[in-house]
Amino acid sequence: MFESLDFQSLIPSLTAKADDEEDEWLPSLSWKERIMGCGTCMVLGYILSFGAFFRMRDLILGNPLPFVLNATIGNIIALTGSCFLTGPKAQAERMFNDTRRLASIAYLLSLTLTLIVAFSPIPGPKGLLLLILMIVQYLSVFWYCLSYIPYAREAVKNYCCRMIND
Repeated sequence: MFESLDFQSLIPSLTAKADDEEDEWLPSLSWKERIMGCGTCMVLGYILSFGAFFRMRDLILGNPLPFVLNATIGNIIALTGSCFLTGPKAQAERMFNDTRRLASIAYLLSLTLTLIVAFSPIPGPKGLLLLILMIVQYLSVFWYCLSYIPYAREAVKNYCCRMIND
């Protein structure tokens, strides 16, 4: 099935960067392998991430680790899936483009801080802090994704302003 598809013609904006600036330490992958790797990571990551919501009861009862770890590790796996298409170097360049830099920093920082807080021996309940970090994760990745859709960020800003003013 995949042999008949020309992946380079399907994704021209990704192929130019991937072929020109591929990281030296990466193995050479065919487009079929890249698509399969990306799809596999994204599907597995999103299953883990969305499966975390079945652990919401644990979060509410004061045990945030099952929810937080499933969601965060799922988000990390899904994020690495896009590296299969362009390579880590090109992915980082796209993430830290001027329009995406702030959202990317917030996302990566919240992922890192979530894992640090989850595994550190912080005294007292850390559930609220972890919940805030999870909200930052989801909001920042949402804002990041909107940057790829023309005028999407403006539409969301306008909608939020209308909701606040009403």
